[in-house]
Amino acid sequence: MPFTTIAWAQSLDPGGVFTALATVADQTIALSGTTAYLVPSTYNVLAYAAAGLETTVAQQARLTSPSIRQRGLFRITPSQGNAAAASLPGDPHKVSDVRAQSLALVTGEVLRAEILTDPAAAQIQWVVIGLGDGPIAPVAGSQFTVRATGATALVASTWVTVPIVFVDDLPRGRYQLVGLRAQSTNMVAARVVFVGPQAATRPGCLGTNTDRHLEHPMFRYGGLGVWGEFEDVEAPAMECLANAADAAEIFYLDLIQIRAGPA
Repeated sequence: MPFTTIAWAQSLDPGGVFTALATVADQTIALSGTTAYLVPSTYNVLAYAAAGLETTVAQQARLTSPSIRQRGLFRITPSQGNAAAASLPGDPHKVSDVRAQSLALVTGEVLRAEILTDPAAAQIQWVVIGLGDGPIAPVAGSQFTVRATGATALVASTWVTVPIVFVDDLPRGRYQLVGLRAQSTNMVAARVVFVGPQAATRPGCLGTNTDRHLEHPMFRYGGLGVWGEFEDVEAPAMECLANAADAAEIFYLDLIQIRAGPA
């Protein structure tokens, strides 16, 4: 099952009360005001959720929508973050993994991310979620991993498109993307922009910040199923979300070749 990734991110001080985060501007999903998304008809099942919070005092994060409130608000645990600094993904990643639980949302309803923290000064905090079109099952196959790089200046709390260059040329053929590691000093998350109709779906992962940073296993080697397909001559781009300016990106793409040679 394919999935798509959306995020909320904002520099703020909630002052110890639950406060709705601002949405990150997105061309693939409708917004409702500045703090909410409208649940799309295709991707209306929660697959995973992660929150990066300021940690000076006890912190909480939750997702809220009319249908979620009927069952009890969805608490994002465990969370990750920094004290008196903008939040980055934890090492290892802390993620609420509900791929197999089919936590359904209602098409068209308002979906918000709310956090409760109390920093001494406003800090960038965020929530990243994956939405699927049903339960997401891992995929197996003959996989290999390729390295790619980017050199695009990232902007805090904004999805920035990053063209990628493979370190080694791919053999001619068609490939399934089945996992991703995305890395830069200030990266929060990354998502994939395929060529053509698949561009409407933006599957993604939490970012990593060093070569030693341990990502959640779901983001690699088929843990989130097939993310999409591409021809060797039509490599996808990436959209990266950071908490500060950045300009040196590294990506590892887990692939399955499903056709050898030209189309």
